[in-house]
Amino acid sequence: MAEPSLITIRMPGLNLPEPGTERAAYTRSERVSVATLALVAALALKLISGDRSRHKLVILDEAWALFASSQGRALLNRLVRLARAFNATILLVTQRADDLGELAQLVGMALLFGQDSPREAAAGIVEAGIDPDEGGLATRLTEYRRGRCLVRDLDGRVGEAQIDPAPALLAALDNTPREEGR
Repeated sequence: MAEPSLITIRMPGLNLPEPGTERAAYTRSERVSVATLALVAALALKLISGDRSRHKLVILDEAWALFASSQGRALLNRLVRLARAFNATILLVTQRADDLGELAQLVGMALLFGQDSPREAAAGIVEAGIDPDEGGLATRLTEYRRGRCLVRDLDGRVGEAQIDPAPALLAALDNTPREEGR
């Protein structure tokens, strides 16, 4: 049987413990959430460590939820560090670039989409390793909408881009909650 081309795992309602919380102090919900995350981590690692001739893509939307706990950060650290060896790309999606913390040094390419405030835009630019004094980028970043972004590539070059995915891809990746029957 052929492996599926797309696997989507949704984990609504995860209640991860705050960083630094002792394991003994976890609530039942936090214990279940940490165990769920561990299972997803094991699956993600199994999937990316498969056939090295086939490129794999792991998209972690709302990655802030993983950055918020030591278990989540450990998962992200392992995935990001092993990805290249297993011919995989890890996409970390978060509204705030400073969520990356120490992982920012391991991110090869950054896409910075529109920000609501110049302060957030400036913070994102710095976290992405872009010169904050470069030509009013923070101001422009607050004006970006609908797919417009700054891109820093693997060689550190920075440019503007417009991302317009195909409707079929948008539909496949849509995680908008819907009412039953719709």
